[in-house]
Amino acid sequence: MYVRCINNEQFLEHPDFKDDEIIHDLVIGQVYKVIPDKREEALGYLRVVDESGEDYTFPASYFEPVDFNVPNGKELDSQITIHINEVDKAILRAEALAAQKSVSALIREWIEERLDLPQAV
Repeated sequence: MYVRCINNEQFLEHPDFKDDEIIHDLVIGQVYKVIPDKREEALGYLRVVDESGEDYTFPASYFEPVDFNVPNGKELDSQITIHINEVDKAILRAEALAAQKSVSALIREWIEERLDLPQAV
C-alpha cells in the first residue's frame, strides 16, 4: 500500500516515543510505502518508509491513500520518458548490442529486475 503525505507537523503523543527521540520529517505531497503493522494500525498509526529509507510510525491522519484506479474508465499511463547524455546512450546501445536486444527491451528488463512496483487494477 502507498500513501501520500498531507501533514508533516511534529508529534510526540505516540506511546513508544521517548522525549529525546528524533522524529523524522515527512514531505507534504510525497508518496510513501506503508509497512504493514497491525499493532500500530490499531493505535491509529501507519509505519512508513520515510526520506531516510528507514521505517517509522506516524499518525494515519497524516496520509491519504494513493488510488491507482483512474476515474472515468481512462487507462493508466504506461509510458515513461527519460533523458540521458550521449555517453550513457552509447553505453546502453553497446550493452543492448552485446545482449542482442533493443535498448528499450534492455531498460525494461533492468527496471523489472530492480523494482517491485504495484500492478494496476
